[in-house]
Amino acid sequence: MASLIELNNVRRTYQVGGEAVHALDGVDLTINEGDFVAIVGTSGSGKSTLMHMLGLMDRPDSGQMRFEGNDVTKLRAAAQATLRARKLGFIFQAFNLLPRLTVTENVLLPVTYARDGPGDAKERVVSTLDRVGLAHRAKHRPSQMSGGERQRVAIARALINRPRLILADEPTGNLDTQNVERILTLFKELNAEGQTIVLVTHDLDVAATAKRQIKMADGKIVSSDEASD
Repeated sequence: MASLIELNNVRRTYQVGGEAVHALDGVDLTINEGDFVAIVGTSGSGKSTLMHMLGLMDRPDSGQMRFEGNDVTKLRAAAQATLRARKLGFIFQAFNLLPRLTVTENVLLPVTYARDGPGDAKERVVSTLDRVGLAHRAKHRPSQMSGGERQRVAIARALINRPRLILADEPTGNLDTQNVERILTLFKELNAEGQTIVLVTHDLDVAATAKRQIKMADGKIVSSDEASD
C-alpha cells in the first residue's frame, strides 16, 4: 500500500505564558492510501496540532512532512492553500456551514475555492447528497435541518472535490447516539470504497471504528494499534 503522508521527526513548539509547550515532540507517522486512522489523546496531548499539521494549516519548526511523495514542509502559504483546496476535505465538530446558503451552495463551496475543481461538480452534488442520504434536502438551509443532517452536509462538502484525504475533527461531538452511529457507518462505507480518513476524537468508542488507533500524550505518539477483526 502506497504512503500518502509521511512525517519524519516533526516538532512544533508554542510559547504560552513565557513557557515552551512542545505540542509535537519528534513525531514520526505514515498514513497510507486507504487508511482509516483515529488519533486520540487528552486535551493538550498534541492531537489537534497534529491534525492542523496534516491539514497544512500549520508548519513544523523542524522535521519533514511529505504528501504524495513531495516535501510540503516549506511550501508558501498560497501553495499550501491550493493543495488544501484540491486534495483535502475537512469535517468539523461545529459543521461550519454558511447559514444563508442552501445545502447545494454549501456543498459547492470547495469547488469555488479550488477554482479548477472537477468540471462536473454541479452534477455530482446530486449524487454526493444522495450518497449521504440528503438529496431531498438540496434546497434547504442549515437552520431547517437537524444536527445529524448538517454533519452529513459537511461530509458531502468534504467529498465534492474528490479529496485524497478527509480530516475529521471531533465530527460526532455535537451529535446524539443515533446520529453518531449513522456518521460512523458512513465513514466506514467511504473507507471501504477507498477513501483515506483521519479522525481526531477524545471518544474511544468512536476511535474503535477506525482501522488504526494512534494515541498521543505530551506531543508524542505513544502507541499505534491496528484494529482487531
